Amino acid sequence: MQYSVGVLTFDTFPFSVTGAEREDGEDYAKHDLLNRRRGYEHEGPADDVLTLSGEFLPFHIGGMSELELARDLKNSGSPQYVMRGDGYALGWYVITSIKDSHADAIAPDGVAYKVKYEIKLERVDDPGEDAGAGLIASLVASLFG
Repeated sequence: MQYSVGVLTFDTFPFSVTGAEREDGEDYAKHDLLNRRRGYEHEGPADDVLTLSGEFLPFHIGGMSELELARDLKNSGSPQYVMRGDGYALGWYVITSIKDSHADAIAPDGVAYKVKYEIKLERVDDPGEDAGAGLIASLVASLFG
């Protein structure tokens, strides 16, 4: 496993991540002061954006069902727990956008032989205990359902 976003697992086959970019920061309020540099008041964390990108070959190894699962997770609007493959917990994120590009010879059904994708996620606060129970239930359902 390279990453997991809720029940969606990115692995080396068929739906892999070839690039991951994370940008986060801190917010500060700036205050003008007489005869001094501006004062900065820490307000808390700024946006934390994670971008996962990759490509897959739908006719040879699959990947379209994983892309549609990502869209379903985005459309649900529910926070998803994100974990990196080494076990590092990144926290709760919502999927804000998904971009896919079909190029290099498109088949008659409209799907390209090579599909590139980019999934943008933005960090949110921990949704509480109920979300954890829902995550476990959805994982169990995906394994045995």
